[in-house]
Amino acid sequence: MGENRWSKMRFDWHTIGTLGGEMRATFLETSSPRISTSTRLCGSRYSLWLMPKGEVRRRLAEAILDLSGKYSTPAFEPHVTLAGSIVGPAREIESKMKDLARRIPRFTVRLTTVEGLEEYFRCLFIRVAQTHPIMSAHEAAREIFRLPKRPAFMPHLSLLYGSLLSKEKERIIISLGCRFELEFKASTLHLYLIKRQPEAWRRVASHGLGL
Repeated sequence: MGENRWSKMRFDWHTIGTLGGEMRATFLETSSPRISTSTRLCGSRYSLWLMPKGEVRRRLAEAILDLSGKYSTPAFEPHVTLAGSIVGPAREIESKMKDLARRIPRFTVRLTTVEGLEEYFRCLFIRVAQTHPIMSAHEAAREIFRLPKRPAFMPHLSLLYGSLLSKEKERIIISLGCRFELEFKASTLHLYLIKRQPEAWRRVASHGLGL
């Protein structure tokens, strides 16, 4: 990743500021943005994320906003999904989230290569190194929320939601650079409520790791 790319990107502090808190989030990314009928009947759907701060967040948010504007796709807050597709009553989910956060010590999240899949929520993303801390944190989340072992956990940070031709993805990756040599400290676990559209996703609770 070259610094020139970042310096040329458009950046709107007001727009980026509105992406957090009440607006943006993601869940365990699937190939479709639809939420099933069974989920609506069983309860609300939630997701757990780790989110960068400071300069790392600014740079990632800038890239996401730039791609969103260019391809007319949803913008969202930079995040790594620790676990998703969590269904149940709000109070129960929030209580379990806090218990989980207390069990997980703070750790470093390391970003690696830029890649793309034929999936809406993983159209373009940065892989996260599968270190022992993040894989153990996911396993703890899976156990406390009784989540299935499949699909296998592949930690990543999405850059673009949507559907693009492979050649266009390749052009974007060349433009951004094949690697993101960035890392951030995971210090807080965030709980997001997932609605049908990204614009309706919102943060409902946060808790410091290891506290």
